[in-house]
Amino acid sequence: TVRINITNTAGVHDFTIDEFGVKKETPVNEPVVIEFVADKVGTFEYYCSKYNHRMIGQAGNLVVEE
Repeated sequence: TVRINITNTAGVHDFTIDEFGVKKETPVNEPVVIEFVADKVGTFEYYCSKYNHRMIGQAGNLVVEE
């Protein structure tokens, strides 16, 4: 189980990982806990799915190892 704590400090954003069915809004200045089971091994992109945010670099990688 993976638990990620996020506090968005500006703008309209979300947190998305397609392969694990994660899509959670991150309202400004509200702590958000995202929890999911990482049951696949590999490198998975997480990103903000709001208009063009992914394209301008609001993304990263989650690496899951055995």
